Amino acid sequence: MMKFEPMHKIYYKQPTEWQRILDNRRNSESSISLPIPIHEYNRRNTYGAFFMYHPVLVMLLLSLEEKRSAFITLVSEVPTVLISHVMNAFLSTEIKATNDIEGVYSSRREIQEAIQNRENGKLRFSSIISKYKAILENPHGFTFESSPHIRALFEDIISSEIDDKNQPDGVVFRRDSVDIVNHQGKVIHRGTLPESRIIQEMDQALAVLNDEMLVLPIRVALFHYYFGYIHPFYDGNGRTNRFISTAYLAKYFHPLVALRLSAVINNNKKEYYDAFKMTTAEINGGDLTYFIIAFISLIEKTIDNATELLNKRINRLSEEKQKLEQFFSTNEITDPLLREIYILLLQARLFSLGVGISKAEIMNACGKSRGTIFTRFKQIPKDHLIKVKYGRTESYMLKTSILDSKE
Repeated sequence: MMKFEPMHKIYYKQPTEWQRILDNRRNSESSISLPIPIHEYNRRNTYGAFFMYHPVLVMLLLSLEEKRSAFITLVSEVPTVLISHVMNAFLSTEIKATNDIEGVYSSRREIQEAIQNRENGKLRFSSIISKYKAILENPHGFTFESSPHIRALFEDIISSEIDDKNQPDGVVFRRDSVDIVNHQGKVIHRGTLPESRIIQEMDQALAVLNDEMLVLPIRVALFHYYFGYIHPFYDGNGRTNRFISTAYLAKYFHPLVALRLSAVINNNKKEYYDAFKMTTAEINGGDLTYFIIAFISLIEKTIDNATELLNKRINRLSEEKQKLEQFFSTNEITDPLLREIYILLLQARLFSLGVGISKAEIMNACGKSRGTIFTRFKQIPKDHLIKVKYGRTESYMLKTSILDSKE
C-alpha cells in the first residue's frame, strides 16, 4: 500500500533531494496553495503553505465517506426515544475529554448535572453545554465567519474558566505574545503577533473553513491546524479550537460522531501534538498534507469508536430483549403497557450510559397520561429498578441482573 512520506522525514532520508521534492509537490497539479505562511519559532525560513491530494489522502476520504454512511444506517437502529440520551452521554464525555487534554479538572458528575439541568445557567459548564446543544440540535444553522465570532464564542464557552490574568486584552484577541512550551519548558512555538496580524490570519483561516470548494473534513483539518498555529488567546485555545471542529463535523457527520472527537484525541495525544509540531517544523517546508492526513485519521477513529459503542449496545439489546421476553413469560406479565415500560427501561439501561429515562419521557414515548404511567410504575418491584437522580430530575433504568434470575 502506498504511503505518504512527510517532508520532515524526506529531509533526513534524502537531504540533497529535499528542495527538489518540495518544489515538485508545491507545483503539482494536485496541490492547493493556502494562505498564512508557516514559520517555525527561532528558525530562519518561512514557507508558503499548501497541501496536495496525495493518493493516501484520497483513499482516506473515500473510507471516511463509507463509514459515515454505515454509521447513519446504524443510528437508525437506536431507539428513537433514547437518541437524545446517547447524545447527552457523548456530550458529557466530549466535555470531560477536552478538559482533560488541557489539564482542566472536571468531574463526570458535575457535567452530567449541568446537562440534566440545562436551564440552570449558574452551574459550571452550563454555557458550553448550552452552546453544544444549540449546535447539535441545528448543525447547519450557524457558521463562524470572522474574528469577532471567535471572540464571542470564547466569551460564551471558555472565558469563565480562564484566570483574569489570561483574559484577552486586545481589541479582539490577545495583545502580547504567547509561547507554547514542551514538558521541559522549552519554547516550541510562538503565536502570531501583532494582534492586527492575528485578526488577519484568523479571518483567512475562517475563509478556508467555509470554502465549499474543499470537502468539509479537509477544511476542518486545515482550520484546526491554523487555529493552533495562530494561537489567538493566552489560554483556552485548545478547547475553543476543538469546539469549532466538533461543530463543523456535526454538519457533515452525525452529531454522535462529532461528539467523540475530543475523547479520541485524548487517547491519541502524542499523535495529535506531534502532527502540530512536525507540520510547523522548518524542514516540513509548509506542506500541510501531513497534518490533514493525521487529523482525518483521527476523525476516522472517531467514527470507528462511535460505531463500536453503538454496535455493542445494539447487539446487547437484542440479547437482553430475548431474556426479557422469557422474564415476561416466567412472571406472567401480559399487560402490553407494562411490558412496553419494561422495554423502555431496558433500552435506557443500555443506551443512556447511566443517565436513565424519566417518567415524563416514558409518558411521551407511550403516549399515555401521567396517572396511567404512575399506576403501572407501582406494579414494578423496586428491586427491578436502578434509580438515578441529577438535581431534581429522577430517572430510571432496568436492573438487567433480574433477567438472569433462575427463578
